[in-house]
Amino acid sequence: MKTKEYIRPMPATWWLHNRHVIQFMLREMSSFFVLAFAIFLLVLLYEANRGGDAFRTFYLTVLQSGWIKAYLWVTLIFVGYHSITSFNAAPTIMAPRWGEDKIDPRVVIAANYGLWLIVSLIVLIIVLPS
Repeated sequence: MKTKEYIRPMPATWWLHNRHVIQFMLREMSSFFVLAFAIFLLVLLYEANRGGDAFRTFYLTVLQSGWIKAYLWVTLIFVGYHSITSFNAAPTIMAPRWGEDKIDPRVVIAANYGLWLIVSLIVLIIVLPS
């Protein structure tokens, strides 16, 4: 007679019992917001390419609505969380070396944040009116 293998039941909330797993799941969930924002930007570029009147209509009907503003604030929070966790995980993922020596993880993290700051400043200079 063959015995059946025991499969322990797993509740749907198994990942809520460990703080590190919760952070990992939030990071994975934030990638959907990154994708949604990228699609939103593509739609925005498409509407801008259609011409001034079409974009004005899109701006007044979609971009001035309250739900899109709420969506963009939530997306900003999740994209920021996704970026921060990616920058902090970069030394573990990349493990960069200089010859035989391993580069200090703090240098990699600082380089990521520094580059983020420089690119953000460049975008602000370009976007903000003088």
